[in-house]
Amino acid sequence: MDIILKFARTNPWAGIAKYKNCKDYISTYWTRSGNRYTGLTPEDARRLEKEMGYEEGHLSPQSGFWKTYAIGLGARDKVLHTERPEDELAYLFLKGHKRVANGINNLKPTHDYVLVNKEIEAEEANKRNKAKREAFSEFNKMSIEEMRKCLRLYGHKTDNISNELVESSLFDLIENNPDKFFLIWVNNKVRDTQYIIEAAISKNVIRKSKNIYYYGTDIIGRSLEDAIASLNDKKNQDIKMTILQEIESK
Repeated sequence: MDIILKFARTNPWAGIAKYKNCKDYISTYWTRSGNRYTGLTPEDARRLEKEMGYEEGHLSPQSGFWKTYAIGLGARDKVLHTERPEDELAYLFLKGHKRVANGINNLKPTHDYVLVNKEIEAEEANKRNKAKREAFSEFNKMSIEEMRKCLRLYGHKTDNISNELVESSLFDLIENNPDKFFLIWVNNKVRDTQYIIEAAISKNVIRKSKNIYYYGTDIIGRSLEDAIASLNDKKNQDIKMTILQEIESK
């Protein structure tokens, strides 16, 4: 397995991660529990000691080996071939290091470096692209009115914006997070009733106080789920129709 170690970001002034002939060194550190970080389990340490010809205990956290152990990274990315014991040691050391993100999707502002497995990254990219394709397939089936309703469920007001802005706004939301679109719209079996509630709140037909939903002085739910279930109840269809009429009249 080939793993690439690279800088997480470039220098905003120079446009490069590191100047030629300059290096960063990633070394061990003391954890909050007072132990030296190595990234190795006891089993990993014993196995690698044998493969690398070291005496038992040479890779234990108490060993002097770790006092000088460091991995350098310069202007070029570093490629680790994990079938080699010394590179597997480096990989195990790096993947749990507090300054190293194990994969681009796990990258945080506190990380200075990132490990990239090209095959895994390609698989994840394919999954993301597939989700986008499926989401945009559903998007293409929607009418403008459905797009407006969907945006309302995202928390966006759409009463006074053009059809073009409605479409482009929803497109951007799907592009950024196709999974959320499936959750909010495609797989949401109560989306029509949820839209009625959100629209009613925006026009003061339904009032929300903290998590409680009121229609007039009556409580129709102590959560959004409760309010949806209440309006979907057959015995409350007259209330639901009245709310719809009030929304349309405002």
